[in-house]
Amino acid sequence: MNWWRDLKSSPALPYVLPFFLFGVFLSLEGLNSVAVYIVYPIKTIVVGASIFLLRKRLPDFNMKFPLGAVCVGWFAFALWVGLDPYLVKRTDFRGGFNPFSLFPGSDTWSLSWSLIFFRVLGASIVVPIMEELLWRGFLMRWLINEDFEKVPLGKYTHFSFCTTTAFFASVHGSQWPLAVIVGIVYGVWFVRTKSLGAVMLAHGATNLLLGVYVLATHRWYFW
Repeated sequence: MNWWRDLKSSPALPYVLPFFLFGVFLSLEGLNSVAVYIVYPIKTIVVGASIFLLRKRLPDFNMKFPLGAVCVGWFAFALWVGLDPYLVKRTDFRGGFNPFSLFPGSDTWSLSWSLIFFRVLGASIVVPIMEELLWRGFLMRWLINEDFEKVPLGKYTHFSFCTTTAFFASVHGSQWPLAVIVGIVYGVWFVRTKSLGAVMLAHGATNLLLGVYVLATHRWYFW
């Protein structure tokens, strides 16, 4: 059981495990068209719980420049929505997370909004923390030195910055061109602030505003 002891003691575990769990649940969401509505709330709770339980092994998020972070997040949202028609080749605008299509009728109104609550909660809080822990908290530093904890947060090299941005974009499917641009915005903000909390807040502000936009316009394909 040495491997288990080594895994539990690995400094990378609190950065990588939440993303790994997220990926496992993401694969379950693809089982059929209904699975995502069942799995997403569970995924949000489990991934969020893993971050909470491992929080003492993480560095201080150091929430610098909160107003600036929100402005950066809004700017990233404007880029994401504004550039979508030009960079994403969509053939079907009917997809996305839309509980109202699955549960039509006033008798299921509360169920639909409960699922939307978990979607917004997951997208605006859990996902930004989980992703920034992996990409800019771990990978961007690990690419500089395998003993990544010796690398200061926000340290810049061309290789680590570009590679992290590429990996960040790669997990966004057909929206990867948008993710490249937004990933650069988040990366620059991280390098500027040297703060995980600042980039998490910017990422969360983007996702929260995107959620409000989706609910207001019913452009569910953004979800």
